Amino acid sequence: MANYEALKTKLQELVERNWDLPTIEARYRKMSTQGIPKRTLNREEILAHKQQILDRIQLRGEEYEYLSHN
Repeated sequence: MANYEALKTKLQELVERNWDLPTIEARYRKMSTQGIPKRTLNREEILAHKQQILDRIQLRGEEYEYLSHN
């Protein structure tokens, strides 16, 4: 079962977040026109920075979701 208190806390955090719309829009437009950049991935580097990478993916997802609903 979902942890509703954690969900409520996360929702409140998202509501109160100061969204940098010009930067988010610019990144979104660039990705829309140029596509997702191709990268050569280094397994050791990914494992060493795994949590930072996952946090960045989560943040970008939240930003694009916010942008798509506004």
